[in-house]
Amino acid sequence: MTGINPQSFSWNLAPGEAFESPEAVMTFSHEGFNAMSRHMHAFVREHIVRGEWKRKPRPVLLNSWEAAYFSIDEKKLLSLAKAGKGVGVELFVMDDGWFGNRTDDTRSLGDWAPNPKKLPNGLKGLCDKVKALGLDFGIWVEPEMVNVNSELYRAHPELAIDIPGRGHSEGRNQRILDLSDPAVQDYIIEAMTGVFSCADISYVKWDMNRVFSDVYSKSLGPEGQGEVFHRYVCGLYRCMKTLTERFPKILFEGCSSGGNRFDLGILCYFPQIWASDNTDALCRVEIQNGYSYGYPMSTLSAHISSCPNHQTLRNTPLETRFHVAAFGVCGYECNLCDMSREQLAAVKEQIALYKKWREVLQFGEFYRGRSFGSGGGSHSAIGVTGAQNVMEWTCVSPDRKKAVGMLFQKLAVPNDFYACYRAKGLDEEALYHFYNRPLKYDIREFGGLVNMISPVHIKQDSLMESVAAKLVKLGGETEDCLVYGDELMYHGVKLKQAFGSVGFGKDTRVYQDFGSRLYFMEKV
Repeated sequence: MTGINPQSFSWNLAPGEAFESPEAVMTFSHEGFNAMSRHMHAFVREHIVRGEWKRKPRPVLLNSWEAAYFSIDEKKLLSLAKAGKGVGVELFVMDDGWFGNRTDDTRSLGDWAPNPKKLPNGLKGLCDKVKALGLDFGIWVEPEMVNVNSELYRAHPELAIDIPGRGHSEGRNQRILDLSDPAVQDYIIEAMTGVFSCADISYVKWDMNRVFSDVYSKSLGPEGQGEVFHRYVCGLYRCMKTLTERFPKILFEGCSSGGNRFDLGILCYFPQIWASDNTDALCRVEIQNGYSYGYPMSTLSAHISSCPNHQTLRNTPLETRFHVAAFGVCGYECNLCDMSREQLAAVKEQIALYKKWREVLQFGEFYRGRSFGSGGGSHSAIGVTGAQNVMEWTCVSPDRKKAVGMLFQKLAVPNDFYACYRAKGLDEEALYHFYNRPLKYDIREFGGLVNMISPVHIKQDSLMESVAAKLVKLGGETEDCLVYGDELMYHGVKLKQAFGSVGFGKDTRVYQDFGSRLYFMEKV
């Protein structure tokens, strides 16, 4: 997997010229995969990520994509931004749909001028209004791509990669601009310079949404076609280098249909990468666990989206979605304008908690504990007990004074009451205050079981149930103890008993399918 893919690669090296092959890094540890990962994390943080954002905490953002998709305008975006400001968001990001005649993904890629019907005051007008709310402003771009249905392609079809005289296999209704050609690189650099300089833009999400096909560069001639892929990547790096030097304060995020470009080359220019377009918490916990083998949490952006999830239609608890996204650069992808007051209050509390622990979660040392079984995917309740059903993470501050832990359960198993959390990376001799964040539960989650404790009968999905749900919340368990680091790591903390059958008390751990918990450790 390292180096140049030999397929379709050849290089004409003229006398006196040199060719530099890609660099690679390797690591070894006698202490297992966690130690190897920490080596890689330290290397990436110190020697790969650079510039303004190398050690700077990343802001909590709200992205418009899953809230509105292409159906955006200034009024709708400002309403979303105001809702974000109300819960503590720091950065508002306008995703796809703001330029040209971009009403869907079939048109206008390459036409990087604001749509006057959607943004009558242009990028600067919207940006200034977002900034006046007390938020930073960011945008989405896909500079390497072009739609055939665009002003750019109609004027300059020669800029796109395709094989002359052959039909082209489209991908996401778009084609790739020929970045192996220095003239195309110049065009992208100047086009993006125009976009990034027209307003006070703080963040750019740079996307790339299709695979390569029909690869042929008209600028190289028949003898140079084996050089296209390599020259393309070198051209991409030139664009990124030039733009990040021109705009050193912008936080750039790499994206390629999610995380398809999650590599050290991109991280040399962009300090974080969108981990996946799949925001489903069950999928994401495995995706992020996989990334953690080589990449630190500060490079991995992760968002809380709405449910049913837009990729899987799965329902997972809002708290679980937050817990998974908290181990990384946390943001929100949902429509806050459509949320209930209770949901908004929960989001506000989540963001405040994340900000408090952000330094640990983004720049602490990350440790994997138990991970799902090698089969991955979903399982029936039978055969998912033990490690196969649990994901366990710990992030520890460099001075080992603070730590955050997470337990994630794939599926609830009947009569499986017991659970234990084991930390990693702590100071063995130190005494820690171990605690959780007690949660409140909606009585509607218990269905007809509420009638075991209710003085009057409550019918499910009735008006009485809705009223009772507003007036009564059921308290969750409280974990609070002093425990030494060695015991936390080698024995673990036995957690409060989980719900089973009809049993529920004030200290019962409500642990449903896709349930999770955060635990906090502070040195006494």
